Amino acid sequence: MTKDKRIRFPSGSYQAFYKGINYKIDPENDIVEMTQRLNPRYSPESREEAVNLANKLGVEKIQKRARLFSKLLLLSILLFLLLMLSPTFFSIKSEGFLSAGKFLTIVSEVAFLYMFGYYRAIVNYCTDSYCEKCRKHFVFEEFQAPLVKEESKIDTYTKTLTNYWHCINCGHEDVKVEPQPIDHHREKKQDNLNEDTCEECGKEHAIEEYRSVDVLNYVFRKKIRYFKCRNCGYREIRLNRRFKFV
Repeated sequence: MTKDKRIRFPSGSYQAFYKGINYKIDPENDIVEMTQRLNPRYSPESREEAVNLANKLGVEKIQKRARLFSKLLLLSILLFLLLMLSPTFFSIKSEGFLSAGKFLTIVSEVAFLYMFGYYRAIVNYCTDSYCEKCRKHFVFEEFQAPLVKEESKIDTYTKTLTNYWHCINCGHEDVKVEPQPIDHHREKKQDNLNEDTCEECGKEHAIEEYRSVDVLNYVFRKKIRYFKCRNCGYREIRLNRRFKFV
């Protein structure tokens, strides 16, 4: 059994920080908010590399190369599949030729995949750094790290991603809050707990699970449980992760 991770909120405290995530409780509206800052989408090194390449080749040529390597990747995959089916149509003497062909197509797939990913990333930065207001490339930048927020209410559970961009040339600012897909359901809370003594005030039979369990069904199933002390107001969030076997 996986041991629960406990996030503690001493009496009168409704905010705690654990492993890069800020947990905040609103007791009046029964809302639990979890926020986390992500790394910026583009590092200074990747931005510099994209600008240098764009200055050398131009944005249109970079886009053409990305499309070219995507087509070459598709062709190499189709060729590999054809060679896999070929033994039924060729003699045993052709096995050496077919093996060499399969090896070369696999090497080609890896090379084309890498080149496609490389140019696709450059194209993405060219697109993201373009300011639609002043119509210039490489001037739109993140002024804050992206923020992921999960909010658990009595009847809903939502997840959003906020991106913060502005133009260093004209000052145009764009803050986008986008809903994120999330696989969520609730489980019934436990009425009777084995460990019901409050670790803060020491009162027995005081700890209760006061709201339903949030269950997030990813590869690692995550359960979020909510507890409080009826005597002193101490609160606790317990996290449990275990591998989801299908």
